[in-house]
Amino acid sequence: MNLLVWTLAVPLATAAIGALNGPRKFKEAVMIGGLAITFVLCIATTRQFLGGAIPAAFGEALRVDGLSALVVVLSGFVGLLSGTYAVGYLRRNEARNLVTPRMRREIHGLLPAYVFATLLVSMTNNLGIMWIAVELTTLASVFLITFHDRDTSLEAAWKFLVLGSLGLGFALLGIVLLFAAGEEHLGEGLSALNWTRFMQVAPSLHPFTLRLGVVFALIGYGTKAGLAPMHTWKPDAYREAPSPAGVLMAVGMLNGALYCVLRIHLISNAALGPAFSGDLLLTLGLLSVFIATPFILVQWNLKRLLAYSSIEHVGIMAVGIGLGGEAGAFGALLHMTYHSLAKPVAFFSAGTLAQLHSSSNFDRIGTGTVSRAPIASGLLVLATLMITGSPPFGLFFSEMVILKAGFGSQHVTATTLFLAALIVLFCGFVFQIGRLVLGPPRDPKDRRVPKAEQFDLSMATVIVAAILASISAFYLPASLLALIHAATQVVWGTA
Repeated sequence: MNLLVWTLAVPLATAAIGALNGPRKFKEAVMIGGLAITFVLCIATTRQFLGGAIPAAFGEALRVDGLSALVVVLSGFVGLLSGTYAVGYLRRNEARNLVTPRMRREIHGLLPAYVFATLLVSMTNNLGIMWIAVELTTLASVFLITFHDRDTSLEAAWKFLVLGSLGLGFALLGIVLLFAAGEEHLGEGLSALNWTRFMQVAPSLHPFTLRLGVVFALIGYGTKAGLAPMHTWKPDAYREAPSPAGVLMAVGMLNGALYCVLRIHLISNAALGPAFSGDLLLTLGLLSVFIATPFILVQWNLKRLLAYSSIEHVGIMAVGIGLGGEAGAFGALLHMTYHSLAKPVAFFSAGTLAQLHSSSNFDRIGTGTVSRAPIASGLLVLATLMITGSPPFGLFFSEMVILKAGFGSQHVTATTLFLAALIVLFCGFVFQIGRLVLGPPRDPKDRRVPKAEQFDLSMATVIVAAILASISAFYLPASLLALIHAATQVVWGTA
């Protein structure tokens, strides 16, 4: 079988086995083993691309270029981390009698299915199949958000489903309008919706219809990415989803939705020039950063804090693309890469603290967590430095690249406001985590003392993720850097 087919088939088979009854250790081994094999296949796919080939299957219905290859390898990496962390996460909840066989089947089945969907998003060459793949992530997310069977979980899942479906409805209308803009030139059959076909006939697309399609598609996929003002599902969904699933939503879904946004942006660039979709992305990106700022300053929940951090970071990526130029595109894709490495550390360490205290609310966790959970607290502080763009970590360099691109463009005022918001966001996030971790220990008479922090597979996963993210600040493998440059060439329009 073709390498791309194997890369999709393995997580799908892993999900099917995970959804069945079976011994716990066997199911755990299948999930970790399946996701590990998937990651190896993702690496093999990217190596094939870097070797000079364009991996494709089914008459180019599946096709991997530089942008696809980058998202593929990041999706495989985050999927493996999520599945490994989930094993320890479930074992901790099982020790507290909080896990039923049905809940275990949900995690073992839905996590690999989620990875399959995110890989399909980035591998398909067809806008229709891409839309279906994004819809699959929505369906998986709904069940994962309701995992804990709380009233608040059902409310968050319903909110996510309504807003997500509305966004996907907009995206579908956008795809229909894109097709209508070039119906005479695109041909017939499934290949008529191939984005490569759109790029070939871009100069012939009807401008007004194309503009409508681009607007609807960007709003639709921007909803899935969490761009403001379509971001309101994120805080509740992140709070209610189990931590392994939250990472897939915070990285896998974000990267996949942004990938869809970039594909639409590329079609718009080829037909209308960079200003139309670029200005839209710049506006949505700045709005996302500005909206995240006050909510981080007044936040009361640890996972919601991470949700607004994700809104900030997807806004930063959109700003990088919207500023235009090769430097802006490179900064955005570099930011995507570093964010994919740093956000799992933040989510896993925060999830461990929330699990130990049976809540992610600041008032329930209490201050001075370093005295009760030193390892998780230390990792959370490290993750805070990473995701706030503190030097010498990677997100600092990607933000500097974007800022340099902005000050060298015609958007100097917007870039200045963007920089001011980043400074306020840094101060707010560091303040929130600092008082949680380093504040005075809570009243020792308080009975809500968590169980002792244990070193298990989930904790080992966080430590490994933290080591990899820290090393990446000083060294990126040559192949990964080559992928980022290849993806930049696609977004910049030179590939």
